[in-house]
Amino acid sequence: MSQELAEPVSVSAPDATRPALRRRNLLLLWLAQFVSGTGDSVFSTCIGFLVIFLIGRDAGVEVGLTRMMDALPFLIFGAYAGVLVDRFSRRGMMLISDAVRALVIGLVPLLYFAGVLAWWMLPLVAFMSYLFATVFNPARDALIPDLAEGAQLLRVNSIFQTSQQLAVILGAGLVGLILWPELWGGEQPGPTGLVWLLAADAVSFAFSFVCILLIRSRAPQAVKPTSAVPPRPSSMFELRESLANAWKDTRLRALLFLTAVDNFFIMGPAIVGGMFLIKSHLKLETWAYGVFEACLGLGWFVGTLLISRFGSRIKTGKLVIAGMFLDGITYVPFLWLQTFEQFLIAIFLHGLTIPLITVGRTTLIQRHYPRQRLGRIFALVTITVQGFTALSALATGLALGWIGPRELFFIGGACGAVCGVVGLTFVRLRGTD
Repeated sequence: MSQELAEPVSVSAPDATRPALRRRNLLLLWLAQFVSGTGDSVFSTCIGFLVIFLIGRDAGVEVGLTRMMDALPFLIFGAYAGVLVDRFSRRGMMLISDAVRALVIGLVPLLYFAGVLAWWMLPLVAFMSYLFATVFNPARDALIPDLAEGAQLLRVNSIFQTSQQLAVILGAGLVGLILWPELWGGEQPGPTGLVWLLAADAVSFAFSFVCILLIRSRAPQAVKPTSAVPPRPSSMFELRESLANAWKDTRLRALLFLTAVDNFFIMGPAIVGGMFLIKSHLKLETWAYGVFEACLGLGWFVGTLLISRFGSRIKTGKLVIAGMFLDGITYVPFLWLQTFEQFLIAIFLHGLTIPLITVGRTTLIQRHYPRQRLGRIFALVTITVQGFTALSALATGLALGWIGPRELFFIGGACGAVCGVVGLTFVRLRGTD
C-alpha cells in the first residue's frame, strides 16, 4: 500500500520532503479510517441484535427504527455539514467528529454495566453518534486531493476504499468469532459480548483521533493581499448556493438522483433484511451475520483491487452507472437460494460490484469540481447515501411484516438494477471521464 501512496511524484513538488510528507499523511489518514471503520462495522453488526436482546423478541420495527437513526442525521443535517467542512479546517472537523463519537458510544457499556440500559436508548446513541459523523466523510474526501497532490486520484481513492472493506471484514468477522457459540463451549451468546464490542468501537475512534492529529501539511506561503478581501457570505447563504448549484448542474443532479434512489432500494435489504435473513429464514445467530457481512466486505475489497488495476480504462461516469446495475442485479438470485453457503457466495459477488459506484463517484467529483466546494458536494452525496439509507431501513423494517427477507432482496435488487438502466439516459454523466 505504501508504494502506491508514494507514486507518482508531482514534478512541481517544491522540496524534497514532499513525497515523504504525502506518504506519511495518507498513511495516517488510511489508518484512521481503517480503525474507526472497523468500529463502525462492529456497531452496525451489533446494534440491531442488541435491540433484540434487550426487548427479548424479534422486533423488525424497533430494529428498523434503530438502524434508521444511523443515517437520519445525514438526511437532516448533511447539507449544512458540507458548509462547515468548507468554512473551517477539514482536519479539525474530523477531530471533533472522532472525539464526540468516542464519548457517545462509550456511554453504552457504562449504562449497561450500571444496569440502566434500555433498548430505546440505542436509537438515541446512534443518532447522536452519526450526527457528528456527518462532517467526517465529506471532510475526508475533500482533504484527499490536497494530501495526494501529484498522485493518480483513482488509484489513491481505491486504496482508501480498501480501508473500508478491510474494516468491514475485520469488524464483522470479529463479531462472528466472538459470538460463535461453538467456539466458547456451545453457550448461546448474550448481550454482554455485544456491549464489550461497542466499548472497543469507542476506543477505535480515540485511535482515529490520534492519527488525524498527527497529520501535517506544508505551511502555505504568505501572500500579501493586493486589495481588500470581501467578507465571506453567511453559512446559510452558502448552503442555499450549494443546493442551487447542484440543481443547475445536470451531471451532479443526475448523480445525486441515481445515488438516492439506488440506496433506497439496496441499503435496507443490506442492513436490516440481512439480519432477518440470517435469524428468521436460516435460523442462525449473530455470529452468522458477522460472517455474512465479512463476505460482503471481502467481495468489496477484491472489487476495489480490480478497479485500482483496470478502472482507469473506463470513464468514471460509466463505472458508476454499470455499478448501480450490477449492484441491484446481484440481489435478484437471493429469491431462489436456500443454504447459508449459497448466500455467502451471493453476497461476495454483490460486494464485487460496490467499488464501481463508490470509487467512480468519488473520483469523478474530485476531478471535475473545485476544491473549495468539495466539502459541500460530498456532503450532498452523503445525504443521498446515508439519508436514503435511513428511509430504506425504516421501510424495510415495515416491509418485513408482509414479505420474507428473500423476497425483499429480490424486489430491492430488481429496482436497483433499473436505476442503472435509467442512468444510461443521462448523457452528460455517462460521458464523464
